[in-house]
Amino acid sequence: IMKGSAKPAFRSFEAGDFVTHQGQPGGEVFLLLNGILGVEVNNQEIAQVGPGAIVGERALLEEGVRTASLRALTRCRVAVAQGDQLDPDKLGELSEDHRRELGRGPGRVV
Repeated sequence: IMKGSAKPAFRSFEAGDFVTHQGQPGGEVFLLLNGILGVEVNNQEIAQVGPGAIVGERALLEEGVRTASLRALTRCRVAVAQGDQLDPDKLGELSEDHRRELGRGPGRVV
């Protein structure tokens, strides 16, 4: 999903910390390396994701605004890629996979 020699940054979060906030601008995608993240829409948890999950792509594909909040449920470490470091075709494929997995319509996944 990363272009060429692009390298991600790394961030750590404590339980209760927000990684993203619904409605805020978003230009990054996150790979959860360890821990559990809660996915919240309108302050309601709709899913939990664990290590290996790639989240945050919807904001890059649709209007640049986060469609959900991500909150660390445990201590977490994530790899962070900026939108310009990512292959747009592969990002679109990832987003379609997320829609199918969650059984949600367009624009409903982080």
